[in-house]
Amino acid sequence: MKIPHYPYRFIQRIEEQSTSLNSFLKYKLLYTFKSPKSHQWYWVWVEVYERNLYAVKFHLKAHRQSPDKYSLMTGLNEARPVIHTCIAIMQEISEKDERASFGFIGANMKGETVGYTKRFQVYSRMMATYFSEEVFEHFMLVSKSAYLLIRKSELAVHPDLLHDLNAGFKRLYDYFD
Repeated sequence: MKIPHYPYRFIQRIEEQSTSLNSFLKYKLLYTFKSPKSHQWYWVWVEVYERNLYAVKFHLKAHRQSPDKYSLMTGLNEARPVIHTCIAIMQEISEKDERASFGFIGANMKGETVGYTKRFQVYSRMMATYFSEEVFEHFMLVSKSAYLLIRKSELAVHPDLLHDLNAGFKRLYDYFD
C-alpha cells in the first residue's frame, strides 16, 4: 500500500566496525527529507542487523548532537507525515530485500517510563495499518516499547529467528537485559 509521504533521498551507507564479540549490527543507512510544512530537515537512520532486520530511527537534523534526539518533542505538529515518510522508506527496503524484517522502539519522552510509551502506541497502530499480517508477524515487547515486524517467510525457514534477534540485541544493548 502506497502512502502519501514527503520526498526523501538516500544519503549514505556507514559500515560498522565488527568485533569478535559482536557483529550483530552490520551497517547503517542514512536518509533525509525536508518538511514542506515546517521547512525542517529530518534524518532517518536505518540500522541493518544480521538476519535482514532493519531498525528505523528518526530525528530532526537540528537535534543530531543531542543525546536525547530520539526523545525530544519537536512541537511542529507533523508527526503523521513524518512517520509516513519513514514507512515509505521501510516499504522501499522491503521491495528491495524480500527477506527484510523491521523493528523500532517508541522512545520515551522526558518524565515518561520506557514501557508502553505514547510514541509506541502511535507507531504500533500505524504498523498494523500499513504492514499486512499476511506477510509480517507483529511482535511487541510492551515493557520496552519495542515492536518487531518479522517476515513470515523468514520465520518459516528460521523458527528460532525471534530468539536469535533477541539474543543479538541483548549482546549489543543493555536496554534489553
